[in-house]
Amino acid sequence: MFDYSHPESRTPGTVYSAEVKPNGPSGMTCRASVATELSEPGRPGTRVSGLRAQAPLVPRPTGASGHEPYIDRDPNAARIALTSGAAGPLGGDHYRFDVSVGEGSSLLIREVSATLVLPGVHGHPSLLESRAHVGEAATLVWVPEPVIAAKGCRHTHTVDIDLAADARLFYREELVLGRHGEDPGDLSSALTVRRGGAPLSVQRFDLGPNSPGFDSPAVAGRGLGVGSIVIVDPEGGLPKETVVIDPQTAILPVDDTCVQITAVGSDGLALRKRLDAALTHIGEPWGREQTWSAVPR
Repeated sequence: MFDYSHPESRTPGTVYSAEVKPNGPSGMTCRASVATELSEPGRPGTRVSGLRAQAPLVPRPTGASGHEPYIDRDPNAARIALTSGAAGPLGGDHYRFDVSVGEGSSLLIREVSATLVLPGVHGHPSLLESRAHVGEAATLVWVPEPVIAAKGCRHTHTVDIDLAADARLFYREELVLGRHGEDPGDLSSALTVRRGGAPLSVQRFDLGPNSPGFDSPAVAGRGLGVGSIVIVDPEGGLPKETVVIDPQTAILPVDDTCVQITAVGSDGLALRKRLDAALTHIGEPWGREQTWSAVPR
């Protein structure tokens, strides 16, 4: 169904060109990428060294706003907003987003709006895959908006992040099953974080009516929002013991330099509140007390 002709092996820091190829009777393939490097070798300051957009994935440089985990208002960090140039992904579509954070540089990625996954006219599955390489002493802060699985969709959402041994990471993911008052679509989500080539945090959710047991207490129960946050900081300072914020929210240490937050909410707003509460518990520089329920943009 999907065109996997893109290179599977990459040289760190390389940004490949994009191509659009038809993907079945209703699908399309698109690819976008962003790369950063130090403005001057050995000195602070990050510049965007590569930026490729292909609708509907359109990354654009932006400025600082709201609370930014770890790099809050840091003038030496680069910031990218991922905008949508068209609806989707639709059934049959294959989107790919590549990120390369060069040695010593810092990059913040946000999104302008949620990703609404729709079934398309032929009922084919869709795929959105994101791959990131974070180099030595580099920092990636990635705060996407929710992925919303509309009724009838069959979507796979994969995120693969490869960290150097001393790289930092903040990654937040919010998955919402259906729009307001709508039955959920099918959503398979896989998040893989490696450090130095070895698996550090690996998780997968299979959600929706065609995933047996997804609405059982062992998975999402009655929740329509499932989310997670992975924080990696080689300097430590993160919780070293499991913390249960409430029955639907937990902070789970992986080791002294990595924690994973997992939460379930009755809807997207409840999920966001729970993730915010867990970050408040961890505290600066990753989280802070919020006076409203949404992550400031």
